Amino acid sequence: MVFPNLRSVSPAQMCLAIFLMCLAIADASIALSSDSAVSETMRRGRAAFDLCTDCHTIDKGGEHKFGPNLHGIFGREVASLKDYSYSHGLRSKSGVWDENALNRYIARPKLAVPGNHMPFPGLTSPHMRRDLIKWLKTNPGSTETVPTTFEALLERNATDRGAQVARPCIVCHTISEGIGNKIGPNLWGVVGRPIASADGFDYSERLMRREGLWTPENLNNFFMATKEFDQGSHRAFRQLVRPEDRAALISWLATLSDDPETFAR
Repeated sequence: MVFPNLRSVSPAQMCLAIFLMCLAIADASIALSSDSAVSETMRRGRAAFDLCTDCHTIDKGGEHKFGPNLHGIFGREVASLKDYSYSHGLRSKSGVWDENALNRYIARPKLAVPGNHMPFPGLTSPHMRRDLIKWLKTNPGSTETVPTTFEALLERNATDRGAQVARPCIVCHTISEGIGNKIGPNLWGVVGRPIASADGFDYSERLMRREGLWTPENLNNFFMATKEFDQGSHRAFRQLVRPEDRAALISWLATLSDDPETFAR
């Protein structure tokens, strides 16, 4: 680089050079600030998605949970995944998930799409919704994942976790052999026994008409409330959203028996 002789530079030229240098520094600062702001927005958007992870995955090829996989959700047609069973409310809605549709749905799911099964009441903060939607627009989770089946979750045989999940159940159910019923039936030996068969318990009419056994599959559906299992019972507890929790609870229930079943391999 050739530097001019400062003695030969006029005051006007010196002022112009300083002005141009200041502009360059300002442009660089604005660029750095902009990059920092974008990074912070993405961080906040990813943090907001933590509220969704109980019901949704985001990775490409990820499993459906209570709700569908959300990879590529931005710009996707509503209720368009062929391998997911949507509610009647969402199947009846047309359009695509753009910023406006996502913003309204995330804010108040039940008001935006009446009749949908989403248990989340809504994200009331407009700033959190804005950051979350901007993060979703980047199509995060582009790596392929191997879905975890419910059978694989059962094989973990997480009975300790199941005992923790079962604490609310014990308020309404007895769990020891030969003990009477409470608000709900005694759960001793429930895994594998006929549905609605506990002695001395007054079941709902729908459950009385239900045939079959309390298999892990039927229990799994039952714990998901009315989405797949038309249980129609008087059960006060609403649902277990996380499949890991349902599998752990079923593994623990299987220990309530003279001949405990284990799903571990």
